[in-house]
Amino acid sequence: MIDRLTDIYELYDRIIGSTALACGPGCAGCCTCNVTLTSLEARMMTDRLPSPRREIVHAAIPHRFPAKRYIPKMSTNRFARLCMEDADLPEEKNDPAWGQCPLLENDLCTAYDVRPFGCRAMVSETHCRDTGSAQMPSWVLTVNNVFLQAIEHLDQDGYSGNLSDMIPLILSDNELTHHDMQDHDLKNKELFVKNEPIKYLMIPPEHRERMAPIVRNLSDLINNGPDTGHGNRR
Repeated sequence: MIDRLTDIYELYDRIIGSTALACGPGCAGCCTCNVTLTSLEARMMTDRLPSPRREIVHAAIPHRFPAKRYIPKMSTNRFARLCMEDADLPEEKNDPAWGQCPLLENDLCTAYDVRPFGCRAMVSETHCRDTGSAQMPSWVLTVNNVFLQAIEHLDQDGYSGNLSDMIPLILSDNELTHHDMQDHDLKNKELFVKNEPIKYLMIPPEHRERMAPIVRNLSDLINNGPDTGHGNRR
């Protein structure tokens, strides 16, 4: 599963590599404490980090633990499903002013090589600190949404949550399984949300043709390409 996740990351890098971006080392304006990831991504981060850096990460999060941070109320695939079902969406609070990611050190990521997709997808054509927000082409936003959906689908038996909550949980028990997580009082803590398989892909009509080969490649990588409809994120 981790190898397939790595392949998905590499596919994304190849696709986005043709887009002119302002992002670079030390560009940390969008590196907030509101990063989310799946339990599979958290497992990949802890498994693939060299031991010395794993210890640094393990110590950094509790030391800089954000008191206020984004706590997701729904996963990406649940969002897509609820939109297509015209259901009410739960309210979520997200404010970049809550602070930086605890893994930042002098505006550099201490876990950059194994950063989750939520970090990889935060790209901009302009410097965020100059404009106050990321400037992302609409097509890239569609690519990001579909990759988020695919990664969640790959980890559909797992959970999603804030990096500051998920990484310490995985690090504290490296043998923690998805079944164990269901019994880990996660629902009572209200910190994590259950992942879902893809039911609808968030692809607007104007991007369907361009996205078709990407969707095929993703389906091959997760080795379980679903027969999905196409919905718009609203």
